[in-house]
Amino acid sequence: MVVSTPRWWRVASALVALVAVVVTARAAAAADPPRPTEDEMFGAPAAAPSTDEGSKPAGEGKTAAPPRPSEDDLFGAPSSGSKPADSKPATAPGAPEAPTATPRAAQPTPVPADRPDPLAIGGVLYLRSFVSGAEGDTGLRDYSLSLPSIVDGYLDARPNDRVRGLVLGRLFFDASSSAGSSSALASAGSGVTTTAGSNPRVVLDQLWVKFDVEHTVFVTAGRQHVKWGTARFWTPTDFLHSVQLNPLSQFDERTGTTMVKLHLPWESKGWNFYGVAAFDLDEPASTLRSVAGAARAEVVLGTLELGADVLARNGSKPRIGVDGSAGLGPFDVYIESALTSRETPRFRNQGAPCALPLVERCAVVNDAYLSPATSVGLNWSYKYSDEDSVTVGAEVFYNPSGYADASIYPLAAATGQLVPFYAGRLYAGAYVLLPKPGSWNNTTINLATLGNLSDRSFITRLDWQVLVLTYLQVQVFGAVHYGNKGGEFRFAIDTPALAFGRGASSISALQVRAPVFDAGLALTMAL
Repeated sequence: MVVSTPRWWRVASALVALVAVVVTARAAAAADPPRPTEDEMFGAPAAAPSTDEGSKPAGEGKTAAPPRPSEDDLFGAPSSGSKPADSKPATAPGAPEAPTATPRAAQPTPVPADRPDPLAIGGVLYLRSFVSGAEGDTGLRDYSLSLPSIVDGYLDARPNDRVRGLVLGRLFFDASSSAGSSSALASAGSGVTTTAGSNPRVVLDQLWVKFDVEHTVFVTAGRQHVKWGTARFWTPTDFLHSVQLNPLSQFDERTGTTMVKLHLPWESKGWNFYGVAAFDLDEPASTLRSVAGAARAEVVLGTLELGADVLARNGSKPRIGVDGSAGLGPFDVYIESALTSRETPRFRNQGAPCALPLVERCAVVNDAYLSPATSVGLNWSYKYSDEDSVTVGAEVFYNPSGYADASIYPLAAATGQLVPFYAGRLYAGAYVLLPKPGSWNNTTINLATLGNLSDRSFITRLDWQVLVLTYLQVQVFGAVHYGNKGGEFRFAIDTPALAFGRGASSISALQVRAPVFDAGLALTMAL
């Protein structure tokens, strides 16, 4: 009798074997420098996390200060040549930790008498307003308005240098009481994520505790954010988030994923290894068989930085990702590729255009084949004065699970199968980032253009962010939509209620006018 071994058990066994091999290799490497101290790994307690989410520039989709505490705020700024546990900075992501002569403590370090309060309480107030205009609008009264404000509040506890815990809750409130458009693509320009729910609505973003095991393995358990990969606009290897990042959003509204993450650094090599067990990725895990397992390795070979990861879950095909970055003359180049399968039904033409209301021409297929989604990009920085520089970047994204024919968009959107910024098959993007230009040391300007080359629709957006009165950030943006009407960035639909398929599934009446422009104003203040 042959007993089948569950896939999650095979993944867990592989992770245990990987950790054992690396620990053995590290023990045999006598030349390894002393391990980092707890302060280097966790950082000294901060009075209040800043509102900066990290080193990602505005041209990479983070044009405004988000409420979430950054990795540097949560774990302390990395020492020279070191790497934060879950982020991939522009410099070597796995650079060796700075050696220290401080001996390792046998017991948890007591809190010094002059140390600040180990519990920090704070948050961020983020007030936003958006105005959008569409084809057919004849005046100001026709422009749509939304006021999706956000309030973040957190408790950040560090009882000693080897233990840390964080709770971060988020309140959403829209004073305009708008549920948003019936299509997710309608909010692509403003960068607002519209989701159904009560108003106001409270969600849990993060809830985790972090500690180390013998200064060798670092454990983070609970609801948290883990981002893998190198791409700026399109992130195919962002496996540990259930929702894709909106690259035009001023603020990442996605909540974390509940997981246990093990981080094993190899300081002398500058390498990092990760093992993850995710409990509510895509859907809650009600049994052990439904727990997702993931692993990642990051290595540095000279000037080349490489990463490889895998995610597996019972009943689903595995997801495999690779990424790399390197300097090539004056350019920084990167690539990120994921071998994944589309496991939700999709539509295909049956010898004639597959479009509403002619739904009988559409075939529903489940082509859950593995396909390589790939982002390739580069950026170049030019220092035009002793203190000022400008950064220019570009990225191309091939998305084989997207649609090459825009006529299928309305049907896919009506059935919830269309993902904004991942609807088409081929994309391109470019940006110009101007931080603190000239004497404007409190100003950041960013100009970005994204294009869906499959349907020939485009969006160009200008973001202007300035710090005033020391603590208040003012953010203004404007975006224009152009290209083919009906494409992703000029999405339009007007169809009555329909019944589709043999099961007579119903589709509600839909009417979305092609967008023309978006504009917004936001105020951000730390609490």
